[in-house]
Amino acid sequence: MIFPAVLGHERARTILARVIASDRLPHAFLFHGPEGVGKGFIARLFATSLICTQPGTDGAGCGTCPACRKAANGNHPDVLVVTRLPKKEKRADGDLDDDGDDGDDAAPAKAGELRPFIVIQQIRELNHHATYAPREGRRRVFIVDPADRMHAESQNALLKTLEEPGSRTVIVLVASRPHVLLPTVRSRCFQVGFGAMSPHVLARGLQDRGFEASEARARAALAEGRPGRAISLDLPALAARRDQTLAALEALAGSPRAASELGAFAEKIVGESEADLLEGIDLLMAVVRDAARAASGGGAILHGDVAPRIDQLGRALGAERAAAIVALADRLRGDLRLNLNKTLLCEALLASVAGAPIPVSS
Repeated sequence: MIFPAVLGHERARTILARVIASDRLPHAFLFHGPEGVGKGFIARLFATSLICTQPGTDGAGCGTCPACRKAANGNHPDVLVVTRLPKKEKRADGDLDDDGDDGDDAAPAKAGELRPFIVIQQIRELNHHATYAPREGRRRVFIVDPADRMHAESQNALLKTLEEPGSRTVIVLVASRPHVLLPTVRSRCFQVGFGAMSPHVLARGLQDRGFEASEARARAALAEGRPGRAISLDLPALAARRDQTLAALEALAGSPRAASELGAFAEKIVGESEADLLEGIDLLMAVVRDAARAASGGGAILHGDVAPRIDQLGRALGAERAAAIVALADRLRGDLRLNLNKTLLCEALLASVAGAPIPVSS
């Protein structure tokens, strides 16, 4: 099957192989699915296949020709990736570098922090480059990842190219929350879905890649079936953070007095960067989702190594409340696209574990 380096996604890979073989490519694709499933990685493999000079019988890039090597190194002139830029930083004169929109009240960036959105100037540059013919390959391929981090203004700017693409232009949008994209954008794309794998199937796949059985099971559980995440995660660090999160949830669900520590617990979830925050919310969701399963008797839990603690948390929260907390966490995770106070957001989430009313989605 095409792209053998990829774990899972057999249906999506089959679709892409057929599209490549037909040589009648849609001008725009939307790769969508949960974060960490590997859709961005596949988008890059797909782009490489479209500019490879010696593709295999399955249509995949050979990986060895000059075009493939350039694409792998990020310097092929016909493969352009549009992603979030580093946040504006404070200069020595005290002013902020300002060549895009970080939000009206954006604070000076920490090292390595990214802007919350892909800014419109990046899309205008994409539109400009899309008017030119390929320089070296058969096609020009533009990857926008994450596409769901475009403002409506940026999406509208992209529409002209989606509506009137060059004959040899292919645009691949990669989104974890495709519903954030405008209907007019989604409707102009050939959509390919990517999903999480069963953790048990993913664990077997990881073992086939050389991981020990115990490590493979732990990685699959902590990644919640997302192969890209399972391969790349720092297992000891993530396991320790999972245990820290579980301890906070146990304390909040077990005693009203623990609410006095709400701010400290929230700061641990927020961490030092956006990646830390997303990881913290994902871990909370995974643990509480397991607690809901345990309370309802609805199947095997993922974090079996801490099953007694998960069972106790499930009894403390109850299945219905645990499920509502997971839904709240998912909604709040989506709100992180906005310039909200992240600590207050996490405090609201943890307060629901401590017994506070759970806000209803409007």
